[in-house]
Amino acid sequence: MAKSRAYRVRAKVDLDTTALRKLRSEAAGVLRDLDFALLAAIRRVMDNAAFEVPRGGAPDDPIDLADTAFTSGPAHNLKRQSTTMTGGYAHQKAGPIHEGFHWGEQIFTPPPHFLRKAAKRGVRPLLVKGVRAALWASLKKRFPSK
Repeated sequence: MAKSRAYRVRAKVDLDTTALRKLRSEAAGVLRDLDFALLAAIRRVMDNAAFEVPRGGAPDDPIDLADTAFTSGPAHNLKRQSTTMTGGYAHQKAGPIHEGFHWGEQIFTPPPHFLRKAAKRGVRPLLVKGVRAALWASLKKRFPSK
């Protein structure tokens, strides 16, 4: 059974707290408004990773790594008022999604980091810009100024 691997991109966005309180009162709709910004960011990560993913399976593993790409979500959590969208490769050769120190063979032959490298290429600014625009549009739509 192949393991599913994914990468998460986090972004901080400055926002007036009074506006944030208003948005929290309508959390379900606001989280839906963020879906497009999250989808754009995860698509950018997957598009960037596609250039580094090896093509054509090995004789002992005929599955092409690029064919196992997936995106899932959005998953809205109203209790925590958060939304998540995931992208990755459902294949054991996709490599880990974290950086860290590993003993053994991984020291000498480290696994690839397709998603981490792809996420570093201008995705955070895209996500911050998209989230900021979605939050302000949501605020204007739900609470028009009189």
